[in-house]
Amino acid sequence: MKKSIEDVFYCQVCGDIRSHCLVYKKNDIPIYRCSICGVGRARIEGFDPESYYTDEYFNGGYDESYVDYLASEEVLRREFRKTVRYLRRLGAVEGKCLEIGCAYGFFLQEARPYYDVYGVELADAAARYCRETGLANVRKGKLNREFLAEIGALDVVVMLDVIEHIDGLEDVTNMVTSFMKPGAVLLLTTGDWSSLLARLAGKSWRLMAPPGHLWYLTVDSLDVLMLRHGMIRIDVGYPWKIVPFELIVKQAAGMLGWRLPIRFPGLLRNMGLPANLFDCIRVVYRKVS
Repeated sequence: MKKSIEDVFYCQVCGDIRSHCLVYKKNDIPIYRCSICGVGRARIEGFDPESYYTDEYFNGGYDESYVDYLASEEVLRREFRKTVRYLRRLGAVEGKCLEIGCAYGFFLQEARPYYDVYGVELADAAARYCRETGLANVRKGKLNREFLAEIGALDVVVMLDVIEHIDGLEDVTNMVTSFMKPGAVLLLTTGDWSSLLARLAGKSWRLMAPPGHLWYLTVDSLDVLMLRHGMIRIDVGYPWKIVPFELIVKQAAGMLGWRLPIRFPGLLRNMGLPANLFDCIRVVYRKVS
């Protein structure tokens, strides 16, 4: 039997030096799993998120990227409307709401009637679009303490399919949770690396996409990370999502190893279908300390 390749390095989820096992190589990038918390980590040297998450990311520039984010506004806003209703059912009904990785601001537009909204976004065109459409409190670039200090104590933090992209995961988690009020909630969505589909598909899983996706998370590994920063889990689920038809087709083709260079007509781009492969989790944490 072939022996697993192991390496020892710092785990940002555990907060300690851990043994890691090499699981896959995808796009010539090694994917390691922590022996303690089970998180997956793409190890890539010199990755620069600001040069990667450009306007191209929202226009089909990468295999894992959106096909045409702006053209799918109607579909995406329907989904984000559901997310806002869900937050309010949890008791987060007002206050300051920060979205990390807010793209073109569609979630923030849906949240505006209930919250004072703030956002950060790396892609220049997306951040500019936010400001042009009335979201004055959106900053271009990485999240930093100066911006958080300007906002003040947070009531709600949202990361929708973003946490897997964050290189400095430990630093960002520490930074944002330190500005959350006791009782504030953090909602995130991400792929579930422990899901049946992820385990069956292996490195062909639709969300196994380094360097865009740097982290491969599970509920257990998220709990380890969040507990270290004074957060406890209050809800978890695998909700159905309304997904742009064009994105469904692109991801299905990708799992089969096909590339579809075509663009769908506008009618199909604006079509949203309920979808659930039960490989994406929505997890909510509350600040307790």
